[in-house]
Amino acid sequence: MVERPSMTAGLAISLRRRVLLCMGPGGVGKTTVSAALGLGAAQAGKKVIVVTIDPSRRLAQALGLDPALGHAPGTIVPVHGLPSTQLDCLLLDTKQVFDDLVRSYSPSQQSAEAMLANPIYRATATHLSGAVEYAATARVHMLLESSDYDLIVLDTPPTANAIEFLDAGETIREVIANPAARLLAGTGRLGMKFLGLGGGVLLKAFESMGGGAFIGHLGVFLREFSVVLKEFQRRAGDVAELLASPDTGTVVTTAPTEFSKREAQTFIDDLRARKMQIEAIVLNRVMAMPPDSVGRDGLERAAVAAGATPEDARAGAHTADALIEGARLQAERAQHMLDHFSQRYPGVPVRAVPRCEPPPTSMQELARMGNDLLGRTNQSPSQSPSG
Repeated sequence: MVERPSMTAGLAISLRRRVLLCMGPGGVGKTTVSAALGLGAAQAGKKVIVVTIDPSRRLAQALGLDPALGHAPGTIVPVHGLPSTQLDCLLLDTKQVFDDLVRSYSPSQQSAEAMLANPIYRATATHLSGAVEYAATARVHMLLESSDYDLIVLDTPPTANAIEFLDAGETIREVIANPAARLLAGTGRLGMKFLGLGGGVLLKAFESMGGGAFIGHLGVFLREFSVVLKEFQRRAGDVAELLASPDTGTVVTTAPTEFSKREAQTFIDDLRARKMQIEAIVLNRVMAMPPDSVGRDGLERAAVAAGATPEDARAGAHTADALIEGARLQAERAQHMLDHFSQRYPGVPVRAVPRCEPPPTSMQELARMGNDLLGRTNQSPSQSPSG
């Protein structure tokens, strides 16, 4: 028989993993959970970096990501505010990740600068399907290679379908390996002949679609980018291995709604099919079970005793009773979801996080949440990590 999960039990998240992916649908507090876990791990004595995509303004300010201080996207920023912790934060810049790869793997500096100035490249780095997801995992891979951190927490992009994130590397690799790309790159006689068509009908059709310089920019882009494309392909393969590696764990964050339950269940089943390590399921923004109501009559009597008219007392009691009943139904639904996930995925910790309005954004609130998620509830946010 499965033990009924507690609404306050800590998560058995293993801090031995080097990468922690915080995944789930948009709008469920995934970024807040990522930041809290990073703070909790830092307080546990780990050197941590949190890579985030689009934090709210208040959360960004709490983590020190303030553009007014010159903290542009792509800049690694030390997070201050808690003693004896080593925590950095990085707001992902997709184009910068692509630019770094170009600079590192182009055959020459001149080639790299020509590529970075190429309008086809700039559009690709910004708008290519899967670019943000690919850049996120590629950036994590770069951080892993640097060995500067014990733990990398990735707040995954808010894709419409979380599976898109997992498939981004393969999507990029398929685009790069497309025969049409190799043709335009001029890797064979046919490609060179195609690019050299002076007044051909096909060339004129391309020019009418993209301007007179389009085909020239495209040819230069693909020829100059050929060496870097191989690195992009290698990174895509390495990222796929990273996602399924024992070094990588996944925390799935969801919300206590029926739609979110179905969505999370489908996603978790897919993760398991991919042999990915599921560290925990976080049920966020759970309404606490309200105390037993004294009943509408009792509420009316209390209101009258406080000086309300009978009419106002009756109306107020009706509203209060409806709110209490609504809160009770939400709390019961959350408990049902906890039971469901615990029974469906035995051995995977399931944790409910109480609803908090406004969501936690101060360092102390985030640290408290992180310690609670990691089962370190006796750790004060102001305490130094134990050795």
